[in-house]
Amino acid sequence: MIKNILTIFTALVLAGTLSAQDTAHHATGGNDTVKATTLQPAQGAEVNYNSGIADFGKGDFNAAVKDFDQAITLKPDFEQAYLNRGNAKFKLKDYPGASADYTKATTLNTTDDKAWYGLGMVQNISGTKEQAIDAFSKAILANNKNAESYFYRGEIKFQMKDYQGAMDDFSSAIANKQDYADAYNDRASCKTELKDYKGAIDDYNKSNAISKNAYTYNNLGSAQRKSGNNDDAIASYSLAIALKADYFEAYNNRGTSKFNKGDYDGAIVDFNKAIELNASYSIAFNNRASAEYKLTKYQDAKNDCDKAITLNPNYGYAYLNRGIAEEMLRNPSDACTDWKKAVSLGVTAAADYTQDCQ
Repeated sequence: MIKNILTIFTALVLAGTLSAQDTAHHATGGNDTVKATTLQPAQGAEVNYNSGIADFGKGDFNAAVKDFDQAITLKPDFEQAYLNRGNAKFKLKDYPGASADYTKATTLNTTDDKAWYGLGMVQNISGTKEQAIDAFSKAILANNKNAESYFYRGEIKFQMKDYQGAMDDFSSAIANKQDYADAYNDRASCKTELKDYKGAIDDYNKSNAISKNAYTYNNLGSAQRKSGNNDDAIASYSLAIALKADYFEAYNNRGTSKFNKGDYDGAIVDFNKAIELNASYSIAFNNRASAEYKLTKYQDAKNDCDKAITLNPNYGYAYLNRGIAEEMLRNPSDACTDWKKAVSLGVTAAADYTQDCQ
């Protein structure tokens, strides 16, 4: 899996501070006093703009919005003020307001890559994936050296299951930022989906060489497990857990590798820990049931499948496994009901079990 499917987009790029023109008027011979001079609108806009940049830097985003409001009032075509007001609104999670400001900035300057980038961020959060891809593409067209635009476009393509397209974008992000750990991680996830486990393992290792991360070690373990190397997978999951003690998915995944090695008691220990950390994690209940079945604890297996189904009524594999447990408990009618339910939920393997059902 990708590091974090629900990625929180926070990388915003501020346009720089503007230097207002020197407005001081110096007395010349013969003048007894110097009259105060009013700033011209454009100069006043720059003063407000610079205040907005300062407030943004201090994390006072509400004040920054007000500063940029004043700058725009004085200078309605102030592109950078729209861009940075959009950034401040983005920080305040005012996504419609941020979208409007980014759009205005791109209207004033169609090659403003930062505004296109910001618009792509907002659109992705709002769920308009195709529009977000279009915005990031325009950001890249305006500036093909911006690694983040490639990265986030790749994230969206990954979510849309365009793994080759996503991998190409992550490669472009890496080409522009060679120490981009997240891009190596996510390119590896594409390779995992494309069953290039060797390539995935190499990229996960590169990511961890740059910055050790629990999610990357967990992903590395899954690539190793899928390639058939459960010993290395267990070691990687253990490193993930060492970095993140409450990482219930890593416990579950380590339990799966132990299960694959035939260590059913060890697997149950890890599934227990996953459930302790997240009592609503249906996958761990189903997996514990599989290990209990292997230990001929059929009633325990059925009970865990019951719990998995209670948590997720559409969990097809839990119905399949409960049916198998029920068969061993001599409840053929209930077993058939569960297997048929599993088939209806898309578990094709369950069809083999229904052949003897009435």
